[in-house]
Amino acid sequence: MVSVQSVYETVKNLANKDQKGFVSPEVFNSFAKLAQLNIYSEMFEDIVVGRKLRRQNVDGPSINSMVDRSKTDLSPLATTALLQKNPSTGVFNKPLDFSVIISCNIPGLRGSVKTIIHLIREEEKLNHLLASTVSAPTKTNPVALISDDIEVFPTSLSRIDLTYYRVPKTPLYNISVLSVDGAHLEVFNEDNSQDFELPVHYEPELVAEVVKMLGIEINDKDLYSYGQTEETQA
Repeated sequence: MVSVQSVYETVKNLANKDQKGFVSPEVFNSFAKLAQLNIYSEMFEDIVVGRKLRRQNVDGPSINSMVDRSKTDLSPLATTALLQKNPSTGVFNKPLDFSVIISCNIPGLRGSVKTIIHLIREEEKLNHLLASTVSAPTKTNPVALISDDIEVFPTSLSRIDLTYYRVPKTPLYNISVLSVDGAHLEVFNEDNSQDFELPVHYEPELVAEVVKMLGIEINDKDLYSYGQTEETQA
């Protein structure tokens, strides 16, 4: 994962090499959160673009594949949760850290083959299935409508295993204030900080994103241009 301390120090040095502490932790933290979410969203965009290229047989193989590379980068954020149906609404509520669904299935005994739940996002398509005498959902061929919550058919199912990408934890650069010879000294507090939840090779891109935002904030065209250039090359 990318060190929040490393990104902060780099941004601070780029923003103002002569005035130490020009970029406060508070300002940095607000930009760091947005920078991480921007890159996180771009990973999913790369998967969509990569799949289009794959259908055209032009997506690169293995490590050069946009799809495979993005999925590998996102893999630390993949998690599974056992969900119980909400008895008052009859649906399954998504976890609080839910971002993007990967798969859904009916939990079975340890070692047994799990029943995959087919995912649908269009209510009209679901209505056609429910009305069908041939392809209506069954316990061996269940269906889930994915919207603000998760509605599973047949409705007799009360538990599901949900595999999804969670929202990355918010990066935080935290400091402690020490008193040394009557002077106050700010030092990095690693225990109360949170690193970026992105692979280390995204550090240059994170720096570029934060610097670009900072350039807008302080109306520094050179800083913004630097961030934009570095982001393009990252």
